[in-house]
Amino acid sequence: MLFLHPCTMRRGSQLTPEVTVIGVKIKSAKKVMTGPEAWEKHWSKTFGVMPLPDMYCGGRGTHVAEFMKMATVPSTALARDRRVATLSAEGRLYLLQRAFYHFSRAVIPLGDLRVSMRPVEREIELQTDWVESCCDQQGSLTDEVIAEAELAFDTFLTADNRRDNLQDGESEFAVARAVKKEIEMRYGGQS
Repeated sequence: MLFLHPCTMRRGSQLTPEVTVIGVKIKSAKKVMTGPEAWEKHWSKTFGVMPLPDMYCGGRGTHVAEFMKMATVPSTALARDRRVATLSAEGRLYLLQRAFYHFSRAVIPLGDLRVSMRPVEREIELQTDWVESCCDQQGSLTDEVIAEAELAFDTFLTADNRRDNLQDGESEFAVARAVKKEIEMRYGGQS
């Protein structure tokens, strides 16, 4: 499982030569351990792992990412077509909260993390719209088309300090409007 802030693991639109990962293993091959009861029983006091219930989206058990199993791997070892899942925005907050606790024993409230992650989540949302629109227009999901779209997005967001302006609540909406307008102009709309 990739484990870095998006700004840390990228240089522009490219992954850094090496990225940090966390080992993932099966906790239960058959049981999907989710919901309030499972949370209280299995996860509320176990901060050394990030629970990944139903990672394959088919009721095929529960996996965990183990913070003690961290390593650095070449980014060239990561193939897009082998990606299994992506954490939701809320999942990324829980991952950060659990990692902070594991490494420091400090409990950071999810609300505090949500505020600090807002610009990053907005950028992820805008990049997703951009890449999906490009892929829809091209009729292709190849690595080349995705990489080209990511580069174009990064170039656009870097120009005129748009990425920096995502940090400011007032400017954020203007940046989002500019991105959506550029998507419309380049690709004929959003997906």
